[in-house]
Amino acid sequence: SDWKFISFDQNAPSYPNLIKITNTQYRPVDFMPLCGRVVSKPGYSTFAEALRLDIPIVSLTRNDFAEGELLLTGLRDYSCHQIIAPEEFLGEDWDFLEKPLIAPRKTEKLAKNGSETIAQEILNLF
Repeated sequence: SDWKFISFDQNAPSYPNLIKITNTQYRPVDFMPLCGRVVSKPGYSTFAEALRLDIPIVSLTRNDFAEGELLLTGLRDYSCHQIIAPEEFLGEDWDFLEKPLIAPRKTEKLAKNGSETIAQEILNLF
């Protein structure tokens, strides 16, 4: 109850501290600036947006996604993070929320102008 959560899962249970976003015009990135951390499974878009906004990520492991380990390696290198097993996420006790985040292994920062770079390259084609 000390935490507020935002979910886009229409089937999520109703809890007083869970805000369900039902309007499909919104995307998770629209709410990320309001969050102290993102809890997610590995995914390109989610990780890229959270890294761009410097929002820590709590990631579940994802064995059914070929690039999952590669994304988790990048997470370890460039973001404050935690990596948890799906069983820990699905359990009743979310102690991981009270544990400190792990600092990134690398001190160099990622470039955060990828969207602009891609847009400029497209304009250069025309």
